[in-house]
This record gives sequence, C-alpha cells and structure tokens, in this order.
Amino acid sequence: MVHTIGRGMLGGDRELHLRIPSRTPKTAGRTFMTKRCIDIFRLFLFLGLFTAAWAEHPIPAEKALARGWVQGLYARGEKEVFSGKELDTIGMPVGGFGTGQLYLCGDGTLGCWEIFNRHEFRGTGDTSYRARIPDHPVEQGFAIVVEQSGQFTARALNRTGFTEISFNGQYPVGTITYWEDGFPLEATMQAFSPFIPLNAKDSALPATVFLITIKNVSAAPVNAGILGWLENAVCRYTAAEMSGLRRTRIVNDRGRNFIIHSAEDAPKIDGSPVERPPILLQDFEGETYGEWTVAGEAFGSGPAKGGFPGQNPVSGYEGKGLVNSWNGNDDLAGELTSPSFTVSRKYINFLVGGGNYAGETCVNLLVDGAVVRTAVGGNSEALGAAYWNVGDLEGKQAQIQIVDKRSGGWAHINVDQIEMSDVRRGGPAGPVSALYDYGTMCLGIAEESGDPATANDLFSKLDGHGLKTVVANGDPYPFPERRIAALATTRGEMAPHAERTYTFVLTWHFPNIANGHEYATRFDDAPAVAHYFFDNQPRLAGDTFKWRDTYYDGTLPCWLLDRLHSTVSYLSTGTAQWWANGRFYAFEGVVCCAGTCTHVWNYAHAAARLFPELERSAREMQDFNADGGGFHPDTGLVGFRSDNNYAADGQCGTILKAYREHLLSANGDFLSRIYPAAKKAMEYLLVQDGNDDGLIENTQPNTYDINFEGANTFVGSLYLAALRAGEEMAREMGDTEFADRCRRVFDSGSRLSVERLWNGEYFIQQVDLAKFPANQYATGCLSDQLFGQTWARQLGLGTLYPETNVRGALAAIWKYNWAPDIAVYNDPHRPLRWFVNPGETGLIVCTWPKSGYLSQGVIYKDEVWTGMEYQVASGMIAEGMVEEGLAMCRAVHDRYHPLKRNPYNEVECGDHYARALASWGVYTALQGFEYHGPKGHIGFAPRIAPGNFMSAFTGAEGWGMFSQKREGGAQEDRIEVRWGRLRVKTLSFEFASETPVTAVNVTIGDAPVESAFAVNGARVAITLAAEAIVAQDQVLIVSIR
Repeated sequence: MVHTIGRGMLGGDRELHLRIPSRTPKTAGRTFMTKRCIDIFRLFLFLGLFTAAWAEHPIPAEKALARGWVQGLYARGEKEVFSGKELDTIGMPVGGFGTGQLYLCGDGTLGCWEIFNRHEFRGTGDTSYRARIPDHPVEQGFAIVVEQSGQFTARALNRTGFTEISFNGQYPVGTITYWEDGFPLEATMQAFSPFIPLNAKDSALPATVFLITIKNVSAAPVNAGILGWLENAVCRYTAAEMSGLRRTRIVNDRGRNFIIHSAEDAPKIDGSPVERPPILLQDFEGETYGEWTVAGEAFGSGPAKGGFPGQNPVSGYEGKGLVNSWNGNDDLAGELTSPSFTVSRKYINFLVGGGNYAGETCVNLLVDGAVVRTAVGGNSEALGAAYWNVGDLEGKQAQIQIVDKRSGGWAHINVDQIEMSDVRRGGPAGPVSALYDYGTMCLGIAEESGDPATANDLFSKLDGHGLKTVVANGDPYPFPERRIAALATTRGEMAPHAERTYTFVLTWHFPNIANGHEYATRFDDAPAVAHYFFDNQPRLAGDTFKWRDTYYDGTLPCWLLDRLHSTVSYLSTGTAQWWANGRFYAFEGVVCCAGTCTHVWNYAHAAARLFPELERSAREMQDFNADGGGFHPDTGLVGFRSDNNYAADGQCGTILKAYREHLLSANGDFLSRIYPAAKKAMEYLLVQDGNDDGLIENTQPNTYDINFEGANTFVGSLYLAALRAGEEMAREMGDTEFADRCRRVFDSGSRLSVERLWNGEYFIQQVDLAKFPANQYATGCLSDQLFGQTWARQLGLGTLYPETNVRGALAAIWKYNWAPDIAVYNDPHRPLRWFVNPGETGLIVCTWPKSGYLSQGVIYKDEVWTGMEYQVASGMIAEGMVEEGLAMCRAVHDRYHPLKRNPYNEVECGDHYARALASWGVYTALQGFEYHGPKGHIGFAPRIAPGNFMSAFTGAEGWGMFSQKREGGAQEDRIEVRWGRLRVKTLSFEFASETPVTAVNVTIGDAPVESAFAVNGARVAITLAAEAIVAQDQVLIVSIR
C-alpha cells in the first residue's frame, strides 16, 4: 500500500509517498510495528519534516503545514463550482426538514427518493465512508423544448442531454448550469426547498422548487419552452406486494397546471382462488443440511442450535435449528445452496436476520443460475419474517442460495423456516389508504401548460426513459405498473440574448407514519402544498434567497462557509423528524440509533441556532417530559433515548441545552416552564457527584458506548459547565440558594480537576486499571477532554479551568492527536470503523503519548469523527487557536470533496450523522458571538480578520448581517436586521486599540440612541438607556473611538 503524506500540506511542493504493507504480519506483532514506526520516523527526520520528539509517538508534533495551504485557510477565495466526475457523488438534500430525504444530484436530477416513510441504513465505517453515486429509483426530470420549422426537439437537463454541466451548491440552493456547443440555449436551474431561519413551518414543506431559466445564446430567435415529468411512485415499496391501483390526473386549477399522482384500492373480485397448502423447503432441524450443498467454512457441516459462544443472543427462529454463519466469528465465508425445486406457490416465506449487506450477507432465489430475488438481515440477531412474491415464476426451476462472503462486524447471515405458500408471511396489509407509503405526489407549474398529448409525445422522444406515459387522463392502472405523466410549458419566441424563467414545484404528502408528520396537520394532500407555495412564492423564495445571500456574502472563506452550512441539510434527511404533535425527534444518523440521543445531540448546535423552536420542543416534549419522554420526576434522570437509561454526558448536556434554549428565546417563559424539571435533572447529577466536591467518579455511561470510571474531564468538564448553567438559570429564577450551591460545587470541581487530573500538558482520567481494565483512557490524551469548555464558551459561561490549562490541553490535542496523515497512527492502531482513509488528515479520538498504547482502552479510540473535530475546532478558535481550528475544519472539507464522497453527507454510524451539526459552533466561535434573548443582549468579538469582518447572525426573533470595520483607531460595528426584529438592551464588542476608548455612539436608522459604556480590557460593554427594537431592514450602528 502506498500512503501519501500531507498532500498539499507539506512545506514547498513536497509529497511523501511511503510503501507500507497494508496488514501487519501476524507473526511479527508489535515488534514489527515498532520497527516500522521507527523507520518511518527516521525517514521523516532525514527529510527534515518533523522533530525528534516524535520518536515515541507516531503523530508528528510539528505539522509541517505548507505556507500556501495555511494562507488558504484564511483567504476568502473563490466559490467552488463542480463539473465532470465531481458531479457523480453529489447529493444535496432539497426537501423541507422532517419531510423525508430527497437529493439534488450533481447534474440536477433527483436521487435517493426516501420521502415514502422508509429510509435505508447504508452501513457504517468503510461501508459508508466511500464514493457512492446516489440512486435514481423514481423517474423525474426536465428538458428544454425547441421548435424549429415546425419540428420539436427536447434536450433533457441531465448528462444525457448535455455534456457541459456545472454544480454550485450554496445550501439551501443548488444551482446547475447546462450548455452545449452548437445548441442555441443555455439553462440554469436553481433548486431548493424553502429554508428560512426562525420560520420552522415554512422550512418544513414537503416540496422542492425549481426555477429554470433558459437563455438564447444564438444570433437568431428561438421558440422554446420547458418539459417536466414525474413518475407515479405512490406506494413505491408496497405496490409490488399488494393489489391496488394507481391513478394520475393532469388538472388546471386556478391557472396552475398540476400532475397529481395517487393510489387506491382495486375493486374486489368475487370467487377468490382456493388457497393451497404450504410446502416446506427447509426447516434446518436435522443434524446436517441434507441435500443442500455447502461451500466454505461459514456454515459448518450442519445447522446451528441457536447462537454460538461469544455471539449476541439469537432469537426469532423456529424449533431448535437454523442457519447461522457466525459459526464462531464474523470472518468466515461460505455458501449454502438448496437442490433445485419447482416454484409452485405465490410466495416464498422465510425468516432472516444477521448482517445488512446486499450481495454479501444475504439469501437469494436463483433461476437459471441468476439472482432474481434477494433479502438481507437488519444488523440484528433477531430473525424476522420475510417473503418474496414469486407468482410470476410459478412453474420455473429455482434454488435457494444463502451467502456469507463478508468479514467484519455483522458479517454473517441467519436464516430459518423456508417454505412456499399462497399466503405471505409478514409484509404490508390492510387497505391501500393505510399503507405506510400511501399518499399523493404532485408536479406543478405556475402557469397554464400545453396539451398533455403533446407533452407525452415530447417525452417519448427523450433518450433513456423506458416507462409508459399516462395514456388517458384519470384512468387507473394496476399495481405495480409504473407510469409517467408530463407537462409542457407554453412555448414562446426568444430574441437573441433574451432570458425566460419558469417555476415548477414538486410536492409530496405521505401521512401514514408513526407519530405523524407535522406537515400533514397543515395540508390535506400534495396539491395543497403546491398551491401554498405558489400563493406565497415571493415570500418563501425571497426569504430563502435572502438567507442564502446573507450567509454567503460574509467575509469568511468560501470553503469554510460551504463546509459549515452543509451539515445543516441533515435536518432534511432521514436523520430528523417533526412529529404531528410538534415534537422534534431525531436519530443519530439516518435510521441509526433512535431517540434524539442526548449524548450525540450534545454536539449539535445548528438546529438550536437556526430553528430554536425545534430544540425547545425536544426539551419540553422529551427531556423534561415524563409522559412519552425520558424524564423521571422522582429522581431527575433524563433517559438518554427517551428511556430509563442514564448517560452521564447526556445528562450534563441536557442542562446545557436547556440553558441554550433559554438564551435563544425571546423572553423567560420557556425557562419558567422547564426550570423545576431542569433543577431536578441538575440534582440528579449532584447525586452522582455524591459529596459536592465537583467531581463525578462513579460509573459514567457515555457517547463512546462504554462506561468511564473515576474522575475525568470528558464528563467532568460537561458537569462543570452544567453547574454554571444551573447557577445562571437558578439566579434568573430567583433561586439563590440553589445557585450558590451550584457555584460552590463548580469552584471545588474546577480546583480539584487541576490538582488531580492535570499531568502538566493535558487532563487525564483517574481510574484503577486493575479494577477496570477495559474501555478507559487513563493517561491518554482524549480529544474530547474539554468538551464542557467548548459548551461554556458557546453559552457565555466563561472558563471552567485556568486559561493556561485550557490552552495547554488544546495545544496537546493538536500536538498529539491531529495527524496530517492518519496512516502513521492507524496503520499500527487500526480503528474499529474507518471514517478516514490513509493519506487523509484527521483528529484521532484518543492517543497515549505519555505511556504505552492502551489496547483495551476506549473502543472508538483510533477513529476520526467529524463532529468531534468541529467541537474541538470551535473550542480552539474560542481560545485564540484560530489556525489550528481552521486547519481541522479544512481537513474535513478535503475529505468530503466530491471526487471522494458526497460533500453533503458526513458519515459516522449511518449517513448524515447528527454529531456533525457541531459545525455551527465553529461559525459562532469565529464570530465571538454572545446572545441572551430574554435580557436583550448581543455581542461580537470576531476571531478572524476583525478589522474587516462580516457574517450572518441569528437571534430569537430575527436574523441579519453583522459587520465590523477598524480604521485609524476607530471601529464601526453594524447590525443589520434582514428578517424579523432584534430586541436590544446591551451590546458588547472587542476593541483592539492602543488608545483608550473615549466615545461610543449608537444609532438605529438615522436616530441616535442614548447609551453608556464601560471598558474591561479589550471588551467594550454598552448599555442602552431604554430597550430598543431594531426592525427588519433597519441597521444598528455602534461607533467606537
């Protein structure tokens, strides 16, 4: 294996290529690895890249970053626009949040259609961390229609129709441009779903909008228009398993033309066929597999009798035997194939469990040696009912093939009780209107369109589409038949250089999901959503573009703006739901680890800052709710998945999130409602402390899916931050006694942490490894060791430890854990899951630079998590380590370049992983942002280019643009409200000048505002004589001299 070290990052133009065996010889063990590391280190010394201090620790202390690369961290630069192969992996979510998952792909087509209340888990580690091309299971698209000499031609807006395509993603808007030599028209498509911070409902529409502009680039007039089409995918999954009808109507309503797709029950037919008795193919109750053919080692010589020693409990099988390819471990491979049989019933039923790896851990139906049906497990040892509809195969010869050709986690398959039957086992049931994927779909255009027959004819001329068009408007067609309907705009003559824009909207409405969709409480069907958009298009589109422009027009580097905002799109994926009762609910990743997990969502700041009502609902309807939530009023425990289970970091984070949601509220009503429960939750932590010394030393379940034992600053810093937040909330509520107690415990914990856990460079864990040998970090350097300090800066709670210790620990994390090429660390210490590849840069979860590698330590110790990188980066930036923080973010950005993988999908345990929403903490840290909505306080202290800085901000009731300029010893700070309003009583700014501040003037609009100011070091605090309201389109200006 060839590893490339620090591509683009080493000094000068150097790249270092190391040929290293990809696997350590088993006979060589640690001696081989030590020799290899020393040899590599000597090579580095010879090249003059790193210092001798690295000899005992694989990660170089001196990062040897190229000067040009470092300068690029700060430079505004140019917005990245992608083309060619870069388009392959792009999948930008373009639905409203909580409405499902739909991608805008790099060529402007739509992919990953998961709007039907079913999401796919696409694995973890190297299964998901790879270049993946989004699938296109539903036919939808647009084409330019040109009329010349009475002849019509249509050119699709995709790679079939155009060879020159570019993609410019400025989330929430994706802009795709199409052009072709010799073709008279260029097209630009802007696709988005309305996204308006602080306006959650209008940002949660099940809709994607397309603004398609065509321009005549020829020297002659052109007669042109747009063709749009949409497949009826209602009952997308269940149509193959149920009897039913699909129906398509093309209607003109209020001057708008819609394609409306729906589904319904099929008429009942008297005289149902006689049900034949089932035929058992195999129940695996014998000592051997009988006439089945066994290949490889995975399946052994006969059926398993349940689970194997060391395997998690296996359940759901019938009788005493089953197929279980775990057979002692997950690394064995093999195949198990049945004798040939005649398909003689409508269904083949079976039980299946184990790994969810298509083609690798699966059960297949073979006809003529080809796989015609397949099924996988659900990454669970519990076998569940599954079936294949094989009615179309009756009379054919077939075989069952059970496959295990994968190694690693969940690399096995469990199967039992295979039978043919006229009755399926499992699957959907009931009327069509009750199916989970039942609903309506609509493609609408904001004008009357041409004749449907003409549109169908134009569609038929396009290449690459094999589906039938709807022949008769309104006539039903049976499941599972797939059909398309098309709309063509009216065509008009375009003079040379003329432009014309058409507005289409795709909407959907699938109400049948557990707990319901919030959008279904406002709209009856998909056409109602389309009408809502068209009725409010100027506002919905206008505010969306206003936010985009506000965010992207700032002075921060373009690459950084792209990276930090990309993760906000996860709210519009299978990771997030917004229930009918108003509760925001989320997984850790797409259908991975449910329950709005308190510890993973500890890292996430984006939703709270942009849509605070969502996070307030999670606090009130989950964390502090005993009826359906995770709150236990008797003890104060907050079940970390809305359950009865304790997570120490999640419990601390719940207090911090409660305070954050208060800060981001317009008044104190939220705090008044949740304070009794928040206080009880804080008291639960004090019980864990045990003696009010500020250290939690008992068993601490946490986000690493393990328990820490003994004092540490991962949980400890979160506890100290929670104590400070508890103190602040208590003081605002007039609970002085509890506030004072929190303060006393905090002071003790801060002091004792330094005394007992500081090793001179960073904070360690105080644990008895003889008693707790596994899953600890002890003397290790944990990247998350100051997680609570990052939170404290986000909430304006100050420092938890002396600043020298904070900066020292952050410097150690940078020195020991951030690897310009993770190969030097991950080659000897291979991670459980790969979220970074050799040759790429990343932050290791935990290393042991002062002692031997703790092989039984934190189970995820050798991994790289983007959410952790953002968390650490924001903490570094807040403490003045801006370059290190930016470098950490740039490494993430480079790893998610579209030539490598989807830039809108940072993975961990599942796609679109919520921990990455920590990115917004980097944004607010760069602003030095302070905000307290109920008190009317706002402040800024930019950490990058403070002499000429501009960035978007959000408050409780409004958002806009902040800018700061310094010139000639004077400073001007401008707060422009572009949406909503801003209530202000106090302000603060950082003023860097050698001369003392002599005057501060405040104006709103053209009117002066009476104020007073105080200076504390570089901080200028301003108090207005009376609370002021900065209305939309007004500017508050502060001049400091």
